[in-house]
Amino acid sequence: MFFRAPGRSRGGWAGLALAVGLLCALPRLLWAQAPPPANCALLLSGRVLDHESRTALTGATVVVLETRQATQTEPDGHYHLDNLCPGTYHVQVSFVGFAPEVVEMRLTAAAYRDFRLHPDAVALKGAVVSGQRVAPPITQAATTLTEQDLQQTRGQTLGEALQKVNGVTALQTGPGIFKPMIHGLHSNRVTILNNGVRQEGQQWGQEHGPEIDPFLASQLTVVKGAASVRYGSDAIGGVVLVQPRPLRDSAGTGAELNLVGMSNNGLGAASGMVEGNLRRLPALSWRAQGTLRKAGTMRAPGYYLKNSGFEEANFSASVGWRTPTYGTEVFYSQFNTRIGILPAAHVGNQQDFLLAVSRDRPLETSGFSYAIERAYQQVQHQVLKFTGFVKTGNAGRLSTTVAQQVDGRDEYDKYRPRNDNRAALNRPALSYTNRTSTAELLWEHRPWHGFTGSVGLAGTYQFNRYADGSRQFIPFYTNYVGGLFWLEQWQQGRWLLEGGLRLDRRDLQVKRATREGGVFGVEESRFQYTTPAASLGAVYDASTHLTLRLTSGLTRRAPAPNERFSDGVHNAQYELGYDLVPGNGSAVPETALHLGLTATLHDNPRLNGELTVYQTRIQDFLYQSPILPPVVNIRGVLASWQFRQTDATLRGVDLSGSYALGPQWRLGGKLAVVRGRDTRQDEWLIFMPADRAELSLRFAPATRAGSRLRNSYVQVLGTGVNRQTRVPPNYAERDYRLPPAGYGLLGLEAGTTLRWGRLPLELSVAGANLLNQRYRDYLNRYRYFADEMGRNVTLRLRVPLEFGRATASKTP
Repeated sequence: MFFRAPGRSRGGWAGLALAVGLLCALPRLLWAQAPPPANCALLLSGRVLDHESRTALTGATVVVLETRQATQTEPDGHYHLDNLCPGTYHVQVSFVGFAPEVVEMRLTAAAYRDFRLHPDAVALKGAVVSGQRVAPPITQAATTLTEQDLQQTRGQTLGEALQKVNGVTALQTGPGIFKPMIHGLHSNRVTILNNGVRQEGQQWGQEHGPEIDPFLASQLTVVKGAASVRYGSDAIGGVVLVQPRPLRDSAGTGAELNLVGMSNNGLGAASGMVEGNLRRLPALSWRAQGTLRKAGTMRAPGYYLKNSGFEEANFSASVGWRTPTYGTEVFYSQFNTRIGILPAAHVGNQQDFLLAVSRDRPLETSGFSYAIERAYQQVQHQVLKFTGFVKTGNAGRLSTTVAQQVDGRDEYDKYRPRNDNRAALNRPALSYTNRTSTAELLWEHRPWHGFTGSVGLAGTYQFNRYADGSRQFIPFYTNYVGGLFWLEQWQQGRWLLEGGLRLDRRDLQVKRATREGGVFGVEESRFQYTTPAASLGAVYDASTHLTLRLTSGLTRRAPAPNERFSDGVHNAQYELGYDLVPGNGSAVPETALHLGLTATLHDNPRLNGELTVYQTRIQDFLYQSPILPPVVNIRGVLASWQFRQTDATLRGVDLSGSYALGPQWRLGGKLAVVRGRDTRQDEWLIFMPADRAELSLRFAPATRAGSRLRNSYVQVLGTGVNRQTRVPPNYAERDYRLPPAGYGLLGLEAGTTLRWGRLPLELSVAGANLLNQRYRDYLNRYRYFADEMGRNVTLRLRVPLEFGRATASKTP
């Protein structure tokens, strides 16, 4: 037989233990080789060059933002900054006609660093020197996708874009719903902050994608590992920070247009942005943005997947007022989407369900169409946010964020209700609205004897209600949360230490309909929880090119309403909460202990990379597993799930690196391994990510003098995913279908920037699954019924525009 009852595997962890031992030994070895430098006598020097021609840039400005030390480059491009203390700095380099660059550097000894600036789209008449608040270094492993990285993902959902980060996968439902999963954890254990606001909608649903327009973001940051002290008790798995670019701080008006087209499903996306700053009122800045996205039927190798289209219409606007001592900003966004649900997931009886699961392709296929039929989900998410800050003299900085979110979700079943009233025929079967008010007050004190830190208060008021005529799936609930947190960092020499404490008080009030003996009633319940969190971490600069990070966290998370009380049909599936399973009793809070170690090799001319090893133990871990046989009700037979609670241990390794084969060639690779174990039952956990690896080869030719093309590149990408064999015993009796076979995919991408007059047109073409491989992914809910997307070619065009003439300005 293919499956056998797995026991504990010790061989793989012996290698992991050896790697951890070597990493722990590195600081002692390297410390012996590098004595600590003299205090405040460090020298930072190097050259500033044109990235394309490699010529020296004379008169470029180099500024250390924290100390405001500044200098200009000499005729040969050299710069010198002396009398620097050991520590972490952000160095900004700017030159007229070139895009400025800000680099984080940790100085423990004299350092030499060259900067290579890229030509900017518009040559300004004067240098713009602006200071900006920069976040302190964190002890957790974190990866940031810059605006250039995100340009290669435009047209995709947020969950798809995040899969560029090693260690991040997606819980998928068809081609339109991708829910980020960090180290095997998702949904209520991963916190998403959209423009500084904690995203609160119906994120508990595994087939509910984040209601965020990725075109808003100029930067995505994934903090891998527990970050509950700063972001709340739900951040057991990690945090996703969706950050738009700061409002414009130089006079003038700018704009940007993005166009995307895909061959497989006929996707078309258009996103535009316009922003400005008034010359006569430089403190005032504004921005408006909008996106349209529409896709038709997805094509798997050999057939079209019926009703797999989706559409979006989103917009946002913000206005801000900023002075050296205070500032405010108002932001509003609206996200609207409609997503089709696969009809093969909804059948009439158990025999048809078993046949649908066993087929190699759905019985119900179609030709290409943009029409979205029943069943589908329709969502509108609105965010209104106010932020403000004021400098509290020499003591620090006080800031506040207040936000209101309204999330409306309508779900339409495959079959229309039988009703003589025509208006009722078009009503959703499930319609609920979630309203959330959040507020945070944060005080960041000034540095004191090597200490920097912040103290904050946070509060949430949330309620979830149904529309008239909608059936109940999760109950009415009202949720009150109040929290107090304190984070502190201490930096000395090569060391940075960080510690934090948080205490949240949660009051959950629930009303749900009941039926006993044919009598309908309402059951009211109240649950109160105290959820503490603590973290301790360290960063050690072992050498100029090697940084070690150690992080640990202890968190308690309260069960969510859906984990306790979900009951019924929801998006072509049936779900049952833990408290409603006979004999279970009440779900109890989870307690998670996280430990992670990261080694980063950086700023080397050839080899750079990062290795992260981690372990998360979760007592009373809540998770979903299939119900066999599936539940039969008046709406037919659907894939059915129930919540269970156990003790779990998740361990894993993230490894990524790049090697410069030459001036124009770069080899890159990624490896992500997750092991999830049910320690109470002594068996593997269900629905953990399979081992995956990526290998890429990139060629970026040098730009010829006078050429209209620059920043050109060609990249080949290969992705391999193993079959998931670490599953519970007797798996055929615990899931509807065995884990699919492993697969390998081939991709190719090419891009360039074409100078057309004064306009730099950024063009790229990318091909995915070029061999039209037929495969299924273990984390896709549609894997029971259909294959993944076949060959797909994506065209992208970005056009930055500038109106008016910018002038030099200074901002805090």
